[in-house]
Amino acid sequence: MQPALFELGRAYSFCYPRHNYRQLPITTELRRIEVVSVRDLQCDPLDPTTRPLNPLLKRGRWLVTGRDLDKDAERSFYLESMSNIHLLTPEELEPLSGAEYVVVEQSRVAFQSESLTEALAFRTARQRGTICGVLFHEPRDLPTMSILDQPIGDFVAGLVA
Repeated sequence: MQPALFELGRAYSFCYPRHNYRQLPITTELRRIEVVSVRDLQCDPLDPTTRPLNPLLKRGRWLVTGRDLDKDAERSFYLESMSNIHLLTPEELEPLSGAEYVVVEQSRVAFQSESLTEALAFRTARQRGTICGVLFHEPRDLPTMSILDQPIGDFVAGLVA
């Protein structure tokens, strides 16, 4: 039996200790996974050789395994160490849905638009940020010429044509 909190195939976010060991200060970080399995370690215990390899690791009854959405790797987390768990909405899974271009400032999206002209206007008004094309799930044709190759007006005209 698995905790009712998790559904297989659904995506969740939660806070998890950066280092899940006893006797270390707890600093948490936001994690996002798509759940693949939930294992009850009372019914299906870890291999007996596993526990002695990492004796200070804080373990619990439930081990949640899934695809880490930010690192694109399979990861496992102990439910007892998780906090602030919530189901991710489609908007949280694909926050740039519908955007063709975004302006990024200091590792965060400050503006998104379907129009390069709007993105350029926003970037020009702010005088900072980087304009990026959003690729979604599959590659799309992006302009081969950069703004270093020709004046910005010609570059933009080529994109919107």
